[in-house]
Formats: sequence, C-alpha cells, structure tokens
Amino acid sequence: MKKNKIFSITIIAIMLFATPISFVSADSNNLFSKNKETFFAPTPDDFEITLTRYVGDKATPIIFIHGMGCNHWIYDVDKEHSLARYLNNKGWDVWLLDLRTHDGDGDFIFSLLSDRECIDRYWDFDNTLLKIDVVTAVDFVKNKTDSEKVFLSGHSYGGYLAYAYAMMIGEENLSGVITTGAAPYANPPEVHEFFTKDRGDYGYFDGDYAYVESDGKTATYINLPRVYYIFRALLWGFSDHASTMLFYEDTTPHYIQKRCMLHSDAEAAGVYVDMMFGKDPYEYNGFWFDPQTLYNYSGNLDKITVPILFIAGDEDPQDPAEDIFRAYENVSSIDKEFYSFPEHSHMDLLMGDNVSDLIFPKIDAFMDAYN
Repeated sequence: MKKNKIFSITIIAIMLFATPISFVSADSNNLFSKNKETFFAPTPDDFEITLTRYVGDKATPIIFIHGMGCNHWIYDVDKEHSLARYLNNKGWDVWLLDLRTHDGDGDFIFSLLSDRECIDRYWDFDNTLLKIDVVTAVDFVKNKTDSEKVFLSGHSYGGYLAYAYAMMIGEENLSGVITTGAAPYANPPEVHEFFTKDRGDYGYFDGDYAYVESDGKTATYINLPRVYYIFRALLWGFSDHASTMLFYEDTTPHYIQKRCMLHSDAEAAGVYVDMMFGKDPYEYNGFWFDPQTLYNYSGNLDKITVPILFIAGDEDPQDPAEDIFRAYENVSSIDKEFYSFPEHSHMDLLMGDNVSDLIFPKIDAFMDAYN
C-alpha cells in the first residue's frame, strides 16, 4: 500500500514537472468550428505573432489583446464563457491576438522547464509588444479584411496596450477602444508588494529610470513558490471556494479558475520591468510611466479622442474601478462609456457565469454604435 502511494505521487510529480501543458480547449465545438481560422503573422524583428479569427460579416473587425501572463484563451474559454463566440454569433469578425511567448503552456508554474519560446530579456512593453506586435496585428487584420479601421480591445495590460496604441501610434486606424479591467495608473500598493518581491532579479532603478539586469533572468513568472500552485491545483476539488485576487468568490466557475492557473504564460523580463517598475506606486506619484523614456502614459490619456468603453469590476484589487473611472474622466473622447460591475474581480469580467447577460451585451452595443 505504501509503495503504491509513493509510486502514485512520483508519477504525478513527473507529469507536473516534466510534461509541457498543451493548450487545448475542453470544448470540442471550439476545435472544429467552421468559421475559425488561425494565422501566424511575421513581425519586422523576425519573430511572429498568432491571430485566431472567428470570421464574421460586419464591416469593422475587432482585435482582442490578452493580459499579462495570459493568452487568447481568456476570450474563448468554452461555449458558455466566450466573448469571441458571443460577438461572432452577433455577426462580428473577431480576432484574438497572442503576443510573442504566449501559448498557454503553463510557464508561470513550470518555470524551470519553460524556456521554450526563445524569450529575449530585452523584449519590452513599448518597443516590442506595442510598436511591433500590436502594430503588426492591426496592419495584418486591416489588410486581410480590407478594412480601414478596427476596434481594439484589451484586458488588463492588453488594455494598457490599447490605450498606448491610441495615444501614441494611430487613432486613424481605430473605430473605437474597449478595455476590461485596465487601470492606466500605478499599481495599488498591496498588489505591487505581492507581485514584486523578487523584481530585483529582473531589473533595477537608476535614479528615475529602470532597466533590465544585463545578467538577470531571461523570463519572469508569478513570484510564489511553484509548489503552492501545484498544491492548489491538486486539492482544488476539495476546497469550498478557490478565489484568489483574480476572482471574486464564486462568480467564475472553479474549473475556469483552475485552468487560468494552469495555462498561464511567461513574460520577457523587459515587459516585467516596464510593468513592475513603471507602475511602481511609490516612484512616479501614482502615475504609470515608461521607466526607460519616462513617458507618462497616465498624463497623456487626454490624447485619446476615439470612442472608448471602460469596463471595471467593483471587487478588482489589481485594477481598481475608481482608477478606471479616473481614466474615463481624463480621456478627451466625446463618446465614452464607463461601467463597473459588483461581485466581479479582475478575471470575472470575461469569464464569470453571468457575463453573457451582463457584460458582453455592453460591448456588442458599443461596437454597433460605432461600426
């Protein structure tokens, strides 16, 4: 009996530590959808991004950008929790962008075995993700669909990328911007402390500027011991509720919360430095800065003039609703809307049980108004 128990634990450990987690949806209807396509778009720096498309016939396509450590799965969990398929069923041409290094293979957990994406520590938020990946995606979708403009939407730091594209790159390419759980200001102090315990492994401050350590880690992962996540995953079914700061109590089903943990992705250290140093609540008077150029993203929100929809969760500790409302007040857009939803935290805005009745219709209506 004891030998069998040891053998079982050993097998589980081997599976958890040595086997890459493949990104496969549990919903077979998603895998064989007739109107679903996948594209690999080359970038000017000889890499590539992935775009998943649900083909629709409305005039203006929409591009969704996932958040930090995520991938396009957050927009397409399964048939009951899919913003992509909800909008596609309304006729929208939906494109889901996977930024470089994002493939859902569980990098955040299996950090010792996760250098499979050729992660370069100097890839960063503005010069890489914004000016290469998002620009490539917008140009690719415009060319593929013969559209003059697109809607650009992002969750969390995907929303930050949408703000930055609008203020810095090209509003002439946009019919509108939609963000979910994206507060373009400094991180709340308690969240900042939680996520930056070992940020010195990746970067450092030099006066007001911050840079990647030249001999630091090449990629970054959630800063809790890996065994914590494995423990949570193994014992999930025995827990009455498995909420983290990403979810509010039982708004989002537990099986989705678990899969969010297991399908997370690594970020290049340059991106991590930009996010965790540039949004330091103690460094830039509560604003979000680029820590290499000292560009003030928060202070330039007034450059955004296109129609814009802000969606927030009342219980979101990472991107508080009050900060998202501040962004709503500070953009120059004449056409702008703000909604905050009770009993919703960070990820619930996309994957909660009630989103198709409560939140998705707001996005559909906004797009219909500016199509």
